[in-house]
Amino acid sequence: MKLMGVNIKRLREEKGITLRTMATNLGISPSFLSQIETGKASPSLDTLKSISDHLGTTVGTLIGENQKPSHSPVVRSDERKNIERLSSGVNIYLLASQDPNKQMEPLLFRMSEKATSGPAMYKHFGQEFVLVLRGTIEITLNDAAYILKKGDSIYFNSSTPHSFRNLDKNESEAIWVVTPPTF
Repeated sequence: MKLMGVNIKRLREEKGITLRTMATNLGISPSFLSQIETGKASPSLDTLKSISDHLGTTVGTLIGENQKPSHSPVVRSDERKNIERLSSGVNIYLLASQDPNKQMEPLLFRMSEKATSGPAMYKHFGQEFVLVLRGTIEITLNDAAYILKKGDSIYFNSSTPHSFRNLDKNESEAIWVVTPPTF
């Protein structure tokens, strides 16, 4: 189901079609199409056929009928993809290969001195696990601040408003596992 959603989204974006436009043309809600693309909902066979026709492809292509893994499951340390999604001073590296069926996203966070997740707390769907590899990181959940040092870990629901910051004078580093995958 997740692979199908990934394929639908990829083809839709390649054709430059917005989610709202495609949903309107198909006679479904943008929310439902978004849920299909993220693997949270399954379309009926009729809707899947309409989607494939709209994208100029086949149902077989959308469900990955002839797709073969195009990547190795191994990510070498010198091949890690660096993504910067948060404030400056926070470098995030993907630790797992791109797999449309993965159910968690392991990340390596490297935070320079005084780096933070930003000025405001944030929340989203899912869960998070953090293991500090070096340095000192403060993670705030609602009004409670937790100071984690090397070897410490924390697990929490991402729907809890949260933020983090590096308290160390040097770079801090942590393994951060997020569900569902977001990158």
